[in-house]
This record gives sequence, structure tokens and C-alpha cells, in this order.
Amino acid sequence: MFIRFFKSNNASALLFLPVIAIVIWVYGFIHPIILPVKHSMPLYELLAGIFVNIPWLSTLIGLLLVIGEAFLLNFIVNENEVLEKQNYLPALFYIVFMSNNNAMLTLHPLLFGNLFILLAFHKLLSSYRKDNAFSQAFDAGLLISISTLFYFPFVVFLPLLGLALIIIRPFNWREWIISFFGAVIPYLFVITFYFWNDRLDYLFYDKMFYQFIREKPIVDFPMTFYFMLGIGWMVILFSIFKIILGVGIGSQRTKKSIVILVWTLFFSALSILLAPEISTKYFSALAIPSAVFCANYFSHIKKGWWAEFLFILLLSSLFVNLFA
Repeated sequence: MFIRFFKSNNASALLFLPVIAIVIWVYGFIHPIILPVKHSMPLYELLAGIFVNIPWLSTLIGLLLVIGEAFLLNFIVNENEVLEKQNYLPALFYIVFMSNNNAMLTLHPLLFGNLFILLAFHKLLSSYRKDNAFSQAFDAGLLISISTLFYFPFVVFLPLLGLALIIIRPFNWREWIISFFGAVIPYLFVITFYFWNDRLDYLFYDKMFYQFIREKPIVDFPMTFYFMLGIGWMVILFSIFKIILGVGIGSQRTKKSIVILVWTLFFSALSILLAPEISTKYFSALAIPSAVFCANYFSHIKKGWWAEFLFILLLSSLFVNLFA
């Protein structure tokens, strides 16, 4: 039912994706959560601070970001031939993975960070077989750097710039230098601003490194959370196993894109180690590669009943965790 519909590449799926997101996010509107902006990175503090006293608006903007990023991920996957078959499964799984716990149903910094990581990912993939990719390299560096100004642990994605250029392009030292300048420029502006206002130490201590040096709170999760987590990771591991088995299948562009996504998964997991606390919202970085891997896995399942059963099990565990 669900998988068959979104696997069909039927344009009407574009209407149903927001409906699924809204149904899941209803809990966020009933029980809105407002995250503190204190000690957060400058761009998140600037934007989220506007809505900090309006819970429903904060939740609404978070929902719109998830829907927009789901559509953007689907566009990137289809436009750059990341998967063999075009469908709407990447968007579907992105919405599910970005909405699986009440802590995620609000305007948190990784929502903004993921947006800029997606845009950087598109820039890197679109550089495939271009004579030169100076603008793409610069833009990718700039976008990843901007993502860290919303959520600093995304600094781990900076090495992905070099790895992606190695994987997808012939070596060109100028592209590497240009990508480095793209990554540095946002911080030149930010550091200059804080230095001019005699608050440079505040930037380093309170914004960038406070989350690492403070004592991390212990979070006690209910059993329903571990049930949902177990089902989710089972599906993701099935999908990763399928990717590994089929890494040699498809066009060169598809294979190179998959390798970059595998590295993205690695750096996403690394960013979790730098998270300020143990919370599901910090797993959001995993949603990008995981959604693509799951889309690939479910689009290749030959037994339709098994695909539908797995997805309904995943969706049911999500609702049990939210409403139980």
C-alpha cells in the first residue's frame, strides 16, 4: 500500500507526503516543545530566538522544514541519478526518520543544519564530469560551513569536501583551495563581528565549545523508545547490507554517489559523538543517508507484502513511541 504507492513515481505522491508529515507532527502541536537557544550557535540563536515564545509557530516552521527537505532530498536523488529507479521513497523515509520522537517535533538546530548539508551534497554531486567545478566546490564549502553556524558538531562534515572531490572528480588542486576558502569565509565574518564587539571569547566558549565541556545530562527513555529504535535500526541495517551487496551495480555516477553517501553516514555518526546530550534529535544527521539507503532497499524488495509489513511496523513503532 504505502511502499507500492510511493515507489510508483506517481506525481500524486507529492500531495500525500505533506499529509503523512502533518499526521505525525500533530503530536508536536498538541504537546509543543520549545528548545532553549542559550549556548546555541549564532545563526540558530538568531532565527530560533524569534519564535522562542510562540510554541505553535516554532513547531509549524519545523514541520515545513522537514517537508521541504524531504522534497529537496528526493529531487537531489533523482536529478543526480543516485538510485537506479526514480520514486518518492527517499522523501517518505526522510519524513519518518525526522519525526520519530517528540524531541524532534520542534524547531531544533539540526533542521537548519540538514538543509545546508543537503544543498552542499547537491553541489558536490552536480560537479560530476564537469570540465571544472570551481563554483560547486566553493558553494559546497560555504554551505557546510554555514551548517556549522547552526549546529557546530557538523564541523565533522568538512573532510567530506575533500573525499567527495576525490571520489567524483579528477584531482584539481584549485578546486580544493576554492572549497577551503568557501568554508573559511562565513567564519571570517562571524569572528570579525564578535571581535568588533569585544565578545570573541564569548563566541568560542559559550557558542562553539560550551556543549563539549559541560556535563551531559542523563536521559531516561521509556521502553517504547527502545522498541522504535530497534525496529528503525533493523530496517536501516537491512538497507545498508543491500547497499554493500549492490555497490558494483549501476552506472558510474550511481556508484560514486553511493560511496559518498556511505561516507556521509560515517560522518553523521561521528557528529552524534559530539552532541551536547543523548537525544534523538541529534540523530537527525543520519536521516539523509539512511533515507536514501532505505529507499534503495525497499524499491528492490520483490515481495510486496514484506516491504509493506516492514514499513507499517516502522510506522507503528513511531506512533506507539509518540502516543503511548
